[in-house]
Amino acid sequence: MKNKGRISICSLVTAGLALLLTCSCEKTKDPTITGIAAGYGHSLLLKSDGSLWGWGYNNSYQMGDGTLDNRSTPMQLGTGYRNFSAGGGHTLALKTDGTLWAWGANVDGQVGDGTYENKSTPIQIGTGFEKFTAGFGYSLALKSDGSLYVWGDNNFYQLGDGTRIDRTTPVKTGTDYAAVSAGGANSVALKNDYTLWTWGWNGVGTLDDDIEDENTTPVQIGEGYVAIAAGYNHYLALKQDGTLWAWGYNDYGQVGDGTFFDRATPVQIGYGFMAISAGWAHSMALRSDGTLWTWGWNASGQLGDGTVADKMTPAMIGTGYKIIAAGGSHSMAVKNNGTLWTWGENQGGQLGNGNTSDVYSPAQIDITPDIE
Repeated sequence: MKNKGRISICSLVTAGLALLLTCSCEKTKDPTITGIAAGYGHSLLLKSDGSLWGWGYNNSYQMGDGTLDNRSTPMQLGTGYRNFSAGGGHTLALKTDGTLWAWGANVDGQVGDGTYENKSTPIQIGTGFEKFTAGFGYSLALKSDGSLYVWGDNNFYQLGDGTRIDRTTPVKTGTDYAAVSAGGANSVALKNDYTLWTWGWNGVGTLDDDIEDENTTPVQIGEGYVAIAAGYNHYLALKQDGTLWAWGYNDYGQVGDGTFFDRATPVQIGYGFMAISAGWAHSMALRSDGTLWTWGWNASGQLGDGTVADKMTPAMIGTGYKIIAAGGSHSMAVKNNGTLWTWGENQGGQLGNGNTSDVYSPAQIDITPDIE
């Protein structure tokens, strides 16, 4: 989700020009987008200067600005950040000093501060975390040593600690993990040996073991994977050879195999992909050539193809993209030229275009308001 920023260097011809050219570079250089995240109804963006921006629904304090006012244009939420994640109604963000902060909806303890009260402003909940994911009512996080910590809603064993007890503070449940992704009531993870693991609700065999039951602890279901993405109840994964695999609920075609049949085991739906993102019931994937592909639920135009018709297979909607993010019913993407594009549902202002009307095709968003 996060790309490394490029360093621009001004070539100096003579010592006499050094001061002039240096000042010119600093004066004209604008912060670039290094990452984006789409929650159920809010959106986040990180710039190269460490500033975190947000917009959309704020009914559960998703913005962390102390208000419950929805935001239809990007507003700066804070500075000094380097990673972040948007969940169903809460937000996680990592500062450059290694401290993890959370705010927003907390009825299941997903903020992780030991309470069940929504948090209107950021609360520090730990240190040493590197990767993390905000799901629909719960959170997963990895420390630099690969240890996995979980907290929040656990009604369907989505925390994977062998119990159905909600956790209001981070609890360590495993080691040797490389990536995690939280869905609705189910989780997926990659270990350092490229093995794929899942746990939680398994209503239609969505955790790939073909059993309609919950998995109370992590279960290995495959190997050779390098990237994962969990939607509300469907999953995407990339293998080392660039092939794209999907499984889970498929009532809107979100698996992408050309059917509406639920898939209990991964099915290959494409190749040549380098990035994936799963929303509530729609999917996005980015190929190495910069082409963007979408499929699944499209009632609000979240697929970006100009229609509201669901799609059972991946369809290309544009080129020149480098970062993608699928939310509840909206989508976001950044192009190679650094511009931000959004589309889909906009009732809470989650598209950031200043209004609340749905948009059926990618539209560029101004990300420079209020920059001093």
